[in-house]
Amino acid sequence: MKPARCDVVVVGGGPAGLYAALRLAAAGLEVVVLEEHPTIGAPTHCTGIVSAEVEEFYKIPPHGCLQRPTSCIIAASGGVRTEFRSPGEEIVVLDRAVFDESLASSARSAGATVSTGHRVDGIVANDDEISVRVADGPAVRGRAVVLATGVSYRFHRSYGLGMPAAVLHTAQLELDAQPATALEIHIGRRVAPDGFAWIVPVRRGDRARMKAGVLVRGDARHHLQRLLESPAIAARLCEAPREPIRRLMPVAPVRRTYANRVLAIGDAAGLTKPVTAGGIFYSLLSSELAADTLVEAFAAGDLSARRLSRYETRWRQRLLPEIRSGRWFRRLLVNLTDAELGAFVQALGSDDVRAIIDRSARFNWHRNVILALARQSGMKSIILRSLFR
Repeated sequence: MKPARCDVVVVGGGPAGLYAALRLAAAGLEVVVLEEHPTIGAPTHCTGIVSAEVEEFYKIPPHGCLQRPTSCIIAASGGVRTEFRSPGEEIVVLDRAVFDESLASSARSAGATVSTGHRVDGIVANDDEISVRVADGPAVRGRAVVLATGVSYRFHRSYGLGMPAAVLHTAQLELDAQPATALEIHIGRRVAPDGFAWIVPVRRGDRARMKAGVLVRGDARHHLQRLLESPAIAARLCEAPREPIRRLMPVAPVRRTYANRVLAIGDAAGLTKPVTAGGIFYSLLSSELAADTLVEAFAAGDLSARRLSRYETRWRQRLLPEIRSGRWFRRLLVNLTDAELGAFVQALGSDDVRAIIDRSARFNWHRNVILALARQSGMKSIILRSLFR
């Protein structure tokens, strides 16, 4: 049973909301998490690929790993392929249901109340508190609200937060498939306009499975269907594809991530990596920064927008250089023809570029490798063609 009053109401029980709740409760605040779905971690909206760097925030449960891939194949239209081995950074495919439920258990142990099956219909602020209206019960009153609503932005306009500056569409599903070990990224205007498609092999017990998805401008379901029907992929499937899970994906932040008594985190803040659209690491980082800001604001007795703007200052200091570089690089790739994308993938396989990637690439931090690639002679001509098109 959720309490009628608390210090902080967290709207959304994904990784961002649960980790924020854990941090806030551990600091001594009374926290209520309201998750609209009946089960934490379901439905799964993301593929769950992370690096071991997430354990700086939260330890991955031993049984929460579906695969530890050590190589990635990048394939362009026309058959050009380049394979990379991990330069040492461990990559993990999470079982999101296990990971999210572990976060929920930790948040509860810290003192937070995590309530499922409660859809928030409205949020009303006044000078002293915020009233969060729940569809199936009494309102929950708090002194502050954390919006961890994922890609739902229905409350943003009321608080002047705006929408993400850019969004794409995704569709994905998981199927029984022949065993494999390498991640695959497929690019090309026909395959995934303005984005990419992915194949991620996983194991559930003794069953080999495949996570397949697309990030595109346009009809994601159609492009995923076409990917799965391609001979090279269809031959590896051990069951017929079914209806995929579809959602929007922000690839740029919302206009503002704070208001009086309100902070937005993770996907609700539009915080994803622009090149890959990965969001888990940014979700956990923004949750930590938001929780730290709120703890300080409660101690100061000041939950005004001016005070809470420190949260946006903090995430911008950490993430904005990465986001700007990633958006610039994404725009370059979007402007390339399929033939130029093939040349790009071929250039990635050269010894010089491989050395740059081994030296500069980090799974969660793309700026250094983007700048290094932009200076590499083989890449400059490709980039210039994109810039002057």
